[in-house]
Amino acid sequence: MDVQHLRLDQPSPLKRNLAARLSFHCASRKMTQTALSERSGIATSHISLISRAKANPTLLTLEHLADAPGVSVIEMLTPMEGGSSAPP
Repeated sequence: MDVQHLRLDQPSPLKRNLAARLSFHCASRKMTQTALSERSGIATSHISLISRAKANPTLLTLEHLADAPGVSVIEMLTPMEGGSSAPP
């Protein structure tokens, strides 16, 4: 039986994708982490961790982060094609 072990030292693909999506949407709107923090009400330090796939944000946090640049939570979680840094 092939058993997969949880690797706590490596971020999940979902966290990496969220980090890429968040970075893309902010960069395309020329929005800094400070501006995102001000618009979302999420601490800059927490945004930094999410942007590096080091944090596991709640659904409410995802909603606030998606609302700030004007995208949906679903869009923030949709996998990027081909592992690129641009959405499909």
